[in-house]
Amino acid sequence: MAGDLIPPPSPAGRPSGDAEAERERAREREESRRRRPGLWHEPREEAADGEAFHSAEDEATHLRPGAAMAMADPDGASAPALAEADRAQPRVPSPHRSRFGLLLGALIGIAIAAAAIGAALYVGGGGGNGAPDGWSAWKPDADKGVGAAKQIAAHVGHRYRLADGDQLVGVQAGPLEVFDVPLEVAMRTAARGGNIEFIEGNGLLYTLNGLGPKGSIEGGKPSEKRHLLLRREALELALYTFRYIKGVDLVVTLLPPAPPKKDKKGSPAAATETSPMQALFYRPGDLEPQLDIPLGATIPKRTPRPETLPGTEARRIDALTRGNLFLASFQQGQDQKAFLVLDRLPG
Repeated sequence: MAGDLIPPPSPAGRPSGDAEAERERAREREESRRRRPGLWHEPREEAADGEAFHSAEDEATHLRPGAAMAMADPDGASAPALAEADRAQPRVPSPHRSRFGLLLGALIGIAIAAAAIGAALYVGGGGGNGAPDGWSAWKPDADKGVGAAKQIAAHVGHRYRLADGDQLVGVQAGPLEVFDVPLEVAMRTAARGGNIEFIEGNGLLYTLNGLGPKGSIEGGKPSEKRHLLLRREALELALYTFRYIKGVDLVVTLLPPAPPKKDKKGSPAAATETSPMQALFYRPGDLEPQLDIPLGATIPKRTPRPETLPGTEARRIDALTRGNLFLASFQQGQDQKAFLVLDRLPG
């Protein structure tokens, strides 16, 4: 009788109906997963060793058995196997990642371009010496040669006047030559015990002509302040030249000599008696700091008369011109070359 209570085995050893139904549901879930696009629908990628994964099933063969079973049947897998399967799932990059990278690159490019344009606007300007635009309110139309120098001479010369309103001196501009003969510059570096230097370069010559005897100033009274004002004018000529005329290495400005002395009767002294000639001589490096700041910081826009030259400005002009002030003379060498000889002032 007890044996009657034991159910007979299934025919041919087949599992019960419940087990068969569970396996059928598992096969349907797997088939549905295979057809579903998304995380498992990835393009073919090359493996590190040169092989390719063709599908999720191929990739699963590279996993540990527990992880592979969990991916095939997540409902019947253990918790560790599910965790391993989750770690093994491929990571799909965000569809917006490439757009974000492109946008970030464009923003960086715009920032770099804006910085470059700002630097160019600050540094740019004529003359090629790096001074910013707006260095001066006026500039010559020409940018090279004697033509630009003559425009500078006219602009600067008209601004310097005597107390009675007459123009202080006329300013002539030309190449560094006399009687169409090019001049070479020879400098004695010290009043005593100095060396002789021959200075080559592309030079311009300005002459401050007072239209008196030997080019001296007619009218007014000679004074130290008038001499300082003439040196201020020569400094301004050199600054404009180096700033706006390309390729100039030397600027020489001949100052007017002192008026000839008079005898006891008030007549001019003998014509053979001449005053020594003075010149201001500059090279671009002598004025480099002044070329990097606006002209008005060195030469105020309002031009004073000799009697109204402020003390602070007089000291600044003296500091910027005294070391470049020379006694000047013209000499001819034994090789027939013409020289402008510059001697340091004594003491």
